[in-house]
Amino acid sequence: MTFGILGNKTKPGISEVIGEILGFLTSHKIDFYIHDKFRHSVKMKLPKGKFLPGNQVTKKSDIILSIGGDGTFLNSARIIGDAQKPIIGVNLGTLGFISDILPKDIKDILTKIIKNKYKVVELSLVNCLINKKDKLLALNEIVIDKSDSIKMIELEIFYNKEFVGKFYSDGVLVSTPTGSTGYSLSAGGPIITPFSSVFILTPICPHSLNFRPVILPDDGIIRIRTVSREKIRITPDGHKSIIRNSPVELTLSKAKHTLKVVKDMNWSYFNTLNKKLLWGEDVRKSKR
Repeated sequence: MTFGILGNKTKPGISEVIGEILGFLTSHKIDFYIHDKFRHSVKMKLPKGKFLPGNQVTKKSDIILSIGGDGTFLNSARIIGDAQKPIIGVNLGTLGFISDILPKDIKDILTKIIKNKYKVVELSLVNCLINKKDKLLALNEIVIDKSDSIKMIELEIFYNKEFVGKFYSDGVLVSTPTGSTGYSLSAGGPIITPFSSVFILTPICPHSLNFRPVILPDDGIIRIRTVSREKIRITPDGHKSIIRNSPVELTLSKAKHTLKVVKDMNWSYFNTLNKKLLWGEDVRKSKR
């Protein structure tokens, strides 16, 4: 078994965490590779060839450690792409909903992996084709919104060639179940369990009280067309945006591959939901 280490080098304390991981792997004679951007952050003297570009780390490793937060996890997922390498999220951020392993628990989870006492969950991803050319991939969501204007944009939405609706808004989100607890939730969308085979279509500040989030089966095709003249911004997982002049046609569908995520055998989605988002907590108790 070979581990690959990716992460966000700007996170406070990440050098110490990487040092602890490398110390553990070295003492157990387990092979590893590490992203070369950490070349000057690692204090241990490592054998030649252990520092590699991110895509090479993924290629040579069996399991990927993503160290940072949820944003780092999403970036690591982009590096992994369709390589189907399982990923572990180590949280040095704030919420840590996807990246949920705490630094103090790293040795424990690594020990369980060595003993093959872990499980792998598969998360769906969404593809987005822009004007039948540019292709984007997202684990959480694709955001289609206005670019450089305060004006709302007019959108037409179709599902499997069936007309869904036409409305004015600041934009729309197409989210996976994983992304349902992200931007979509803030925009009024529902929480969906990560193993549901659906997409969530969530309008952003619609100029209508009648257009609300819609759940659609993910085995179909969502097509979104811009009607207004304003420029459109398309953003996958809060990463690099693509800006296009209208009219724009976007085709969204479920990716053929999944993202494999390593979890503890006792991991529960609802436990994470309760712990991280305080789901179902009675706020009246804190006021007594």
